[in-house]
Amino acid sequence: MTSRLDRLVTLLETGSTPLIRNTAAQQLADVQKQHPDELFNLLGRILPYLKSKSWDTRTAAAKAMGLIVTNADTFDPNEDDDEDVKKDEDDEELDVKIKSEDEPTPSPDDQMLRLETLDLPAILKHGRRLLGSGGKEHEYALAAMDPAARLQHQKKTLRARLGLEGEYLGDDLSDDIDLAPKTPGAKDHPPSFLSSKENNHLHSGVQPPPPPSEPANGEESGLSRRQLNQLKRKSKQHAKLGANKVRVVDLSARRPSENVTTPLINTPAIPTPHPVKTENGHAQNGDTKPDYFSLDRPADEDDESKIVSEFKGAIAPEKPFIQPELEDDSANVSWPYERMCEFLKVDILDPNWEVRHGAAMALREVVRVQGAGAGRSHGKTRAENNALNRKWLDDLACRLLCVLMLDRFGDYISDNVVAPIRETVGQTLGALLSHLPSRSVIAVYKCLYRIIMQSDLDLERPIWEVCHGGMIGLRYLVAVRKDLLVKNSDLMDGVLEAVMQGLGNYDDDVRAVSAATLVPIAEEFVNSRQSTLGTLMNIVWDCLSNLQDDLSASTGSVMDLLAKLCTFQPVLNAMKENAAVDSESSFGNLVPRLYPFLRHTITSVRSAVLRALTTFLQLEGDGTNDWVNGKALRLIFQNLLVERNEGVLKLSLQVWSELLKSLDRRGSFKTDQDLTSHIQPLVALSMAPFGVPRYPIPMNASLFIKPSGIAFPMSASVPAKSSPSNAVPTDGTKKRGRRSEKKEVAPPPSAHNVDGHMLQGDIDLVGADTMLRSKIYAAKALGQLLSIWDKNGLDSLWESILNGLSQPASSSQLSSAMIVEEYAKIAGSDSKYMSALCDKLRPIVEGDRPPWYSDIACYLHVARAQCHSLLNAFRDHAHVPSGRLPTLAVVVQGDSEAGPNAFSLSDAEKVIGPDFDRLKKNLAPAQRITALQVLNDTKATAENAVSEARDARELRDMRVKAAAAGALVGFKDIPKKPGQLIKGMMDSVKKEENAELQQRSATAVAAMVEYYTTAAKRGPVDKVIGNLVKYCCVDTSETPEFHHNANLQESILSLRKEEDRREHPDAAKFEKEARDAKIMRRGAKDALEQLAIKFGAQLTEKVPNLATLVERPLTQALSGDLPEDIVDPENDLGQEVVDGLSTLRALLPKFDPGLYPWVVKLMPLVVKALQCRLSVIRYAAAKCFATICSVVTVEGMTMLVEKVLPTISNALDVHHRQGAVECIYHLIHVMEDGILPYVIFLVVPVLGRMSDSDNDVRLLATTSFATLVKLVPLEAGIPDPPGLSEELLKGRDRERKFMSQMLDSRKVEEFQLPVAIKAELRPYQQEGVNWLAFLNRYNLHGILCDDMGLGKTLQTICIVASDHHMRAEEFAKTQKPEVRKVPSLIVCPPSLSGHWQQEVKQYAPFLNCAAYVGPPAERSRLQGSLAEADIVVTSYDICRNDNDFLRTISWNYCVLDEGHLIKNPKAKVTIAVKRIQSNHRLILSGTPIQNNVLELWSLFDFLMPGFLGTEKVFLDRFARPIAASRFSKSSSKEQEAGALAIEALHKQVLPFLLRRLKEEVLNDLPPKIIQNYYCDPSELQKKLFEDFTKKEQKALQERMGSSEKSDKEHIFQALQYMRRLCNSPALVVKEGHKQYNEVQDFLQTKKSHIRDVSHAPKLSALRDLLLDCGIGVDPSSEGDLTTGGSYVSPHRALIFCQMKEMLDIVQSEVLRKLLPSVQYLRLDGGVEATKRQDIVNRFNSDPSYDVLLLTTSVGGLGLNLTGADTVIFVEHDWNPQKDIQAMDRAHRIGQKKVVNVYRLITRGTLEEKILNLQRFKIDVASTVVNQQNAGLNTMDTDQLLDLFNLGETAEHAEKPTEAGGNEVDMVDIDGEVKEKGKKGWLDDLDELWDERQYEAEYNLDSFLTTMKG
Repeated sequence: MTSRLDRLVTLLETGSTPLIRNTAAQQLADVQKQHPDELFNLLGRILPYLKSKSWDTRTAAAKAMGLIVTNADTFDPNEDDDEDVKKDEDDEELDVKIKSEDEPTPSPDDQMLRLETLDLPAILKHGRRLLGSGGKEHEYALAAMDPAARLQHQKKTLRARLGLEGEYLGDDLSDDIDLAPKTPGAKDHPPSFLSSKENNHLHSGVQPPPPPSEPANGEESGLSRRQLNQLKRKSKQHAKLGANKVRVVDLSARRPSENVTTPLINTPAIPTPHPVKTENGHAQNGDTKPDYFSLDRPADEDDESKIVSEFKGAIAPEKPFIQPELEDDSANVSWPYERMCEFLKVDILDPNWEVRHGAAMALREVVRVQGAGAGRSHGKTRAENNALNRKWLDDLACRLLCVLMLDRFGDYISDNVVAPIRETVGQTLGALLSHLPSRSVIAVYKCLYRIIMQSDLDLERPIWEVCHGGMIGLRYLVAVRKDLLVKNSDLMDGVLEAVMQGLGNYDDDVRAVSAATLVPIAEEFVNSRQSTLGTLMNIVWDCLSNLQDDLSASTGSVMDLLAKLCTFQPVLNAMKENAAVDSESSFGNLVPRLYPFLRHTITSVRSAVLRALTTFLQLEGDGTNDWVNGKALRLIFQNLLVERNEGVLKLSLQVWSELLKSLDRRGSFKTDQDLTSHIQPLVALSMAPFGVPRYPIPMNASLFIKPSGIAFPMSASVPAKSSPSNAVPTDGTKKRGRRSEKKEVAPPPSAHNVDGHMLQGDIDLVGADTMLRSKIYAAKALGQLLSIWDKNGLDSLWESILNGLSQPASSSQLSSAMIVEEYAKIAGSDSKYMSALCDKLRPIVEGDRPPWYSDIACYLHVARAQCHSLLNAFRDHAHVPSGRLPTLAVVVQGDSEAGPNAFSLSDAEKVIGPDFDRLKKNLAPAQRITALQVLNDTKATAENAVSEARDARELRDMRVKAAAAGALVGFKDIPKKPGQLIKGMMDSVKKEENAELQQRSATAVAAMVEYYTTAAKRGPVDKVIGNLVKYCCVDTSETPEFHHNANLQESILSLRKEEDRREHPDAAKFEKEARDAKIMRRGAKDALEQLAIKFGAQLTEKVPNLATLVERPLTQALSGDLPEDIVDPENDLGQEVVDGLSTLRALLPKFDPGLYPWVVKLMPLVVKALQCRLSVIRYAAAKCFATICSVVTVEGMTMLVEKVLPTISNALDVHHRQGAVECIYHLIHVMEDGILPYVIFLVVPVLGRMSDSDNDVRLLATTSFATLVKLVPLEAGIPDPPGLSEELLKGRDRERKFMSQMLDSRKVEEFQLPVAIKAELRPYQQEGVNWLAFLNRYNLHGILCDDMGLGKTLQTICIVASDHHMRAEEFAKTQKPEVRKVPSLIVCPPSLSGHWQQEVKQYAPFLNCAAYVGPPAERSRLQGSLAEADIVVTSYDICRNDNDFLRTISWNYCVLDEGHLIKNPKAKVTIAVKRIQSNHRLILSGTPIQNNVLELWSLFDFLMPGFLGTEKVFLDRFARPIAASRFSKSSSKEQEAGALAIEALHKQVLPFLLRRLKEEVLNDLPPKIIQNYYCDPSELQKKLFEDFTKKEQKALQERMGSSEKSDKEHIFQALQYMRRLCNSPALVVKEGHKQYNEVQDFLQTKKSHIRDVSHAPKLSALRDLLLDCGIGVDPSSEGDLTTGGSYVSPHRALIFCQMKEMLDIVQSEVLRKLLPSVQYLRLDGGVEATKRQDIVNRFNSDPSYDVLLLTTSVGGLGLNLTGADTVIFVEHDWNPQKDIQAMDRAHRIGQKKVVNVYRLITRGTLEEKILNLQRFKIDVASTVVNQQNAGLNTMDTDQLLDLFNLGETAEHAEKPTEAGGNEVDMVDIDGEVKEKGKKGWLDDLDELWDERQYEAEYNLDSFLTTMKG
């Protein structure tokens, strides 16, 4: 069975998306966090995935490793000396120098490489090239080795592979596999090369051939070279066969015990011609030792015999092969990751690129986090360890440099190469360099410098990959150790030299890396190396001119570098100096090199070019602007026409403006004759029309020029699109496949198609808004150009532009009008062309528009085709003769050849209107029946087409009119009757979907209002303003309708608006209306905001109407009492108030501070509105006041604190409370961070309303509190806000103290218990009680979810008892009815009711505790007495069944134990529990509840209804985003939303949750906590007990005291029967039992069976206990990736039973049926002794196994089960010593957690009595059990008989007996010395109850036979 952990690890490979793999990685790290001991186990499991063929798998595995090692502690063996691992660089220099002087020269067998002695030429000359893979044979051969052997082999051949031992001849692995010789270099036995789990027997007598490196025993071998090769091939085949089997070993995280060697595979023997002499282990002392790894066999041994004789002794627990070997003395413990990194250091030189890649990533992660500890070990001084660390890191640095030199693997994607290995190794080197002392960094740099320069490496020709690798290394060195570059000038010079060499390299990829290397340190070298800047800039410019095309790898990097460099003044100065010296370097020559990149495919490159051009344009000096000419102007303008990215468009326009200024300054407009030739094409392109979706109109590409200045050839230009009329066949049916026509367009070659779609006018792909935006920007550019052109008095360009106004295409007319409008904005009424332009514009605004436009002719074609179809339907379906049908013109209006009779919109309307009705009317009834359906459907389609065409034309009319009107306003040419002009602009403000065009109209409206404010007459301004205000308030989601909501008084509209997403009958229509309203509000708000900005502080004077519209209704309605008739449907005052508040809110953020006094004057009216009785006015006022506070903060917040907040606690008027809380709610949303200084003022008033009687107030208060409480921690340290009185500030300090206590339970004041609790509270328990008392004091409610075993029950009893006592005292003093005595209710699972009674009795015996349990009759008897009790304990089911009764009682505390049982909000139990009325509510739960979010909602809905919003709001705000983020295909946006939602939720609930883990309070705890868990016997058990006692009582009495063996036997069998019955009736009631039939009948009436858990309370208690531990808790939802915690439970348990049979019941009834998600293992007598350790290993090494089932006899001895921290005894060994041994399986050295021991005890039976008698008092110290008086003789008859009675408890049995015997000093289980003289009668029962001897001698079955009959 695969465990959950295995599945989680597998997800690294099988996860369907990178997100799932990364989440799995994150969860593995969580597992490590929870189980720090699992470090190597987890890493060992992940290691194989680093070699996966899948990139994603490797990345996920490396990420998992990184996260895991991040969670582990860093290793510093010298941490006690209080120094940091990282030392001061200079000290380290000295230290290392001293070390290296007396360090011996490295011995030849020292595998460590050193930077100082690394032989680069040899590596490049002889080293083995690292390509894509090492070939199949190599893989097979390596696969045949076990990990340790492979490591040994690769370490051995390392220097040879690197070329450090001369020419590399290749390693022939087959020999190594066949034979493992002892090499002089190896220090010890090489580990086994042969490892396979499957085989323990060798079926072959293999005699392996000798290694080729030495002759086979000199000449004796006699094998020819051919024979040797033949053998070699055979053995490779042999390895190949084994590869599949053995490959598994490689991927396994474990290896078989080192002591057992298992050979490879079963193959027939390979014959060898001659005996072979092996070099068998010449040990250091010269004696030969037997070699375990030799395959030689003694001749006399049978072939079947085992290689290694069975190993005797303790079985070594299996551990991951990467785990460091720990010596027993543990003195010399080295860096824990050493072994793993050895593997990885070898793998980075593996022939397979995937293996190298995985290893490099893993090393990067490990070194990044843990590199400072590498190589260090205990027992060495800090200085020695520093040297060791450096040595280790140097070695790794050398290996990484070797990879950079030898790697030749490149992945060619498009035109550039990605070298994944070199890049990753560069990153690893970067991680490493951060830990290296400066001396080593310089050594690394020197190597990299030589690799890049390649001048002293004896190379025949430069190798680009080597240079590329070096450059990558240098890039990371520069980025990581910038600190050294700044300090060390030689280093900086070298880096610059290397980069210049790289930039000049013939290889594009090297250039790319070189450019990227300089960017991070640009500023440093520009300031320090000004002399080299000239040379560098020449190289960079040359680099640009060498780029073959704009897809070269280096384009982006070189452009980034250039743009970065050009931001520095010294660089520009250097360029000027270059230009002065060399004409080739002049700006006129260099800058045009950038032009090709203006249309580069990468956006960042395009913007980098524009930024560089802007920089050059701002330079001053001779010649800097030589490049500014018509060509530059034209290229930039082309950018405006085809650019789709808005950011680049804006930059292009800036460059255009600068170019115009520069040309103007130089006087080029007047002198440069060439300019006109460049400008005419631009005008033509700007005026060109564009089409609509599916019907594009391409641009004329022949008007574009290339960067060289040559125009595109005519052939490249896009042929004009044939008019759509040609494409529509005359029969009117629409032709399919129109889109294919686009294929004829070939984009200009250099465009790399980045602009193809724009040039083709493809609206489908680029979007109409993008197309319009390019036209708007072109218009702005031409407007600027024309104003300068006219200013210079040049020949007019207007003719061609004004022609555009009469073009047939609407888009051409719009462009012309916008150009005039932009010109008018700049030139104004001073322009000499003004009157001519205005004459052209007025007819557009005032006259009729043309009947149709050519660019939307397609809409009319479609309408005509649909009308045609309709007429055809009359002909074909209704059989109307063609002669009676109207004929339709073929040509439509808008086509180029259209005449006066062309098909028009009115023709279409006629067909679907009068013509249709006429033809339908004339149909015969039969025709009507057959054709009506078809006719109506066809008509509906035609109507849609006609309406679409009509809309398209109206939109075009509106746009052209609005632009023309805007232009007239710009010229201030406003006619005396401006109605048409205003309509043109206002229509656009109201209806224009395109935000940019709408904004232009809004600007024009504002300009017109400004014109009228300066004119003699105000004209239509007031009406315009009135309309704008009306439009601004049209969107009901922002401004509610007054009369629609006027009937609401007692509700909060904010809540209704969130909740009431009403289902509208016509959803599409409603959606359209809502969209139109939003568009209208956007335009009107924009116009009003522009007015506010334009007029500033004079707004109310210049536009008094606006002020009146806001102020008048407020004064009228709110200065006195609210007028009674305001709700009258005829009265508009109410809507005016709402509109006024809404308008004020919309415009306030744009108000000039000079207007604030006017706003402050209105504030008291807004406050009054907050207290209004009408919900709708309160809503508008709340939103308005919130905005006021965010803008006029000081005055607003002061008024809020002084005037609004006090009303929140007005108990008499709910409207006041609702208004105040609604205002706070909106304030939080509007002010965001600005609210921080005021948080404390708001939070306590809101808290007080969380238990308000009004549901709406409560909901909004809890929602607001939830947001505020997250801000409280941020509030500290923020300066006091101005304007608050001293008194208010004092109040804030009080509330701040309260909040700090609420957010940090440790700050809560100490609570002195007023009652005597019989227990000493541990410090953390006292903290818990303090927290509960804090909640009690402020009437808050919470969840105590301490870890199991920390005493939640005791803490709860303390607070409940204290509160009862304090209430009683208060009542005695005051006699107030609200503090009269009321009981508290504890609701718990049925298995815990006995436990609660016991605990109350034990700790607070003064409380009267009643159990409201049992059958209905018994409960109804109890009902009368419950009011008298202090505490009532009941179960969830009874709470549901008797809810009507329990609800009538008013409770003090209502405590839900295991409160997660109400996690389902719809369950009947949950609903019942939530109906119970109580003063205080508390939930206890041992399982963390953050996993399933909805559960949390349900719990808080019990504690504080509304705190997390309604279920729907909660789902929208938290549950859905969190669930969406966990979905495998979620986008990064969804993941981010999910993460934010989780964080917000946690912050919100944290103050009301207290959770302490055992690990946190460890120092307060004993190493193990033992708790008895009492269960009441079931009905069936009681019945069987009583029957047995009655029947056996007499016989037992007779046999008491007898010394006869048979009598003793009878007594013991009786006790054994009772014992089994305590566990489960199923163990005793079998066929043959006297009451068998009776019991079966009883079960039938109950519809139950004997193994049902309900008859064995221990089993249901066991289930509850496991759930408490978080074991078996259902994962949140299927397919859900939750936290790592869901793979590994927070606790793991050992479950002990005495009997195998009981273990079976636990396994089948509890684990399989009730907790199917639990993963368990089982260990009992049935498991072969040889396999037991394997089960223990699996349990200890895989934390996703939750439970191990054991029998005490098997599990009690010699096993180490520290994987578990919870031990549950379902039954007890009656020798207490055995139980203690069993407990100590988990509680022993290596256990990092507190161990909880639970003993399940059936109350009132012999189990409890025995435990009470002996109290487990034994001599733990010496574990010597006293042998004297061993026997029943010491027990008197009464005591012995009492064991058989069923009683309440065995209280009287506690008394010590007077029986004789030696008094023994004893220590109880907690280590306390027992008082002398107190000795239990069972203290000496050791021999008596030894289970196995007992069972052998006495057989229960024989006992049962005596009971029959």
